[in-house]
Amino acid sequence: MKKGFMIAFTAAILTACLLPIGANIFGYTAVNRENRPLAREPQIVDRDGLNLEFTSNFDDYWQDHFGLREELVTAFHAATLAIFNDTLNEKVVAGKDGFLFYSETLNDYTGLETMSDADILRAANVIRQISEYAEANGAKFVFSVAPNKNTVYPEYMPSRIKRTSAVSNHTRLYAALSDAGVDTLDFAALLTEHKGDGLLYYQQDTHWNQRGALIAYNAIMKLIMNGEGYETYSAAVPHDETGYYGDLHNFVLPAEESTLPYPEYGIAANYTPDEGARMERDMNFGTRSEENAEKSLLLYRDSFGEALIPLLSTNLGRAVYSQEFPYNLELNDESYDMIMIELVERNIPNLLTGAPLMQASEKQLPADAASVSCTANAQKRSGFTQLYGSIAAYPAAERIYIEVACADGAVRIYEAFPVNDSGDADPAWESASGYMLTLPEGAEGFVQSLSPSCPRKFSPTPSAPPCRAAPDKPRTRPRPAAGWA
Repeated sequence: MKKGFMIAFTAAILTACLLPIGANIFGYTAVNRENRPLAREPQIVDRDGLNLEFTSNFDDYWQDHFGLREELVTAFHAATLAIFNDTLNEKVVAGKDGFLFYSETLNDYTGLETMSDADILRAANVIRQISEYAEANGAKFVFSVAPNKNTVYPEYMPSRIKRTSAVSNHTRLYAALSDAGVDTLDFAALLTEHKGDGLLYYQQDTHWNQRGALIAYNAIMKLIMNGEGYETYSAAVPHDETGYYGDLHNFVLPAEESTLPYPEYGIAANYTPDEGARMERDMNFGTRSEENAEKSLLLYRDSFGEALIPLLSTNLGRAVYSQEFPYNLELNDESYDMIMIELVERNIPNLLTGAPLMQASEKQLPADAASVSCTANAQKRSGFTQLYGSIAAYPAAERIYIEVACADGAVRIYEAFPVNDSGDADPAWESASGYMLTLPEGAEGFVQSLSPSCPRKFSPTPSAPPCRAAPDKPRTRPRPAAGWA
């Protein structure tokens, strides 16, 4: 009996090992449904010569391309879900009633390893400056967070994962933005309010479904249209569909269609993309419609904005969408009725990664500004000069001002963004007390010689340091109307 078991076990192991190899020999081609690029076939010799990382590259390639990969991964995870209600996948958390959650949202859910109070205030500082810039250019500005699925549906999280605090990055950032006078749209509150209408997120995907997207769409249109004169789709009746390949589902069950139902409204889209726009591939593109022809929106979005595009584009004369990050406020020279940021909750810490590309405007140095020591560097980005560095001490409630001595003898004051790194331009630079600003067009000609070792070259006199800090005095605004955070 024991010998027979060992033979059967050995045969099973050999079969599991040989099946992928055999599938590759017979030309099996895997289907990629994981919403990520698969590893490329490595070369022993590449354009730089001998590839010293060939072994590591081949290991990555084999893991992504071995024969029957999707089928074997699906069989394994189906078994672990059935037996343990666990995926054993580091990216996916198995919840109750067929719900899957993204593991990167766990810190937000549990309240562990959240942002410090200082970083929350720094993030609010970044958004405040964008808001002031937008409004100075005649546009209403709104910031919004697309909530993690477990923020709206905590009841479907596994019981073993405990919440230590209900205070999240999301709620703390909104409070800081309110203090700073920045208008926000609270999707988390709206979606929670409408949970009784039906499921608002895909059970096996990170994103809201069409019912959830319609709630967000109506909230946005209400602001743009001042509460009236737009299509609400209130008469639309959903029907259940199945077969949706959700992103989380594809991580664990890539060879199977999901059989879980989701609402589909069959809403007809009616808009025209800009000439040459590749809407599924371009980071930036625009659309035009005959509906509400006088209204326009610039939306900085992530993947949650995908479901909003056909709804907004059909009902706005002009809509422009950007997935660039850090945000590019120099995207074009169009004017808009409203500029909006939509950011998924789990990515709130990214607000301190790189500074938005936004030409700084001149500021008046506050009377109570205090001098602090700093480092200074310069780089080019999109034709502009960016100054960046770190300061010796950065109390989070303070604003950072940079004095720039000009060739014409003038001294100009600009406010800088508080950021931890310089983004893609200089990935080697990182600082927990960093700053960055983009000099306005034409400033390149009057900035003096720049050197990390000689920051005083930014100063109007040899004795004056270039960096100033001043207490952040929030603007006061009337209490926002209902529906605003």
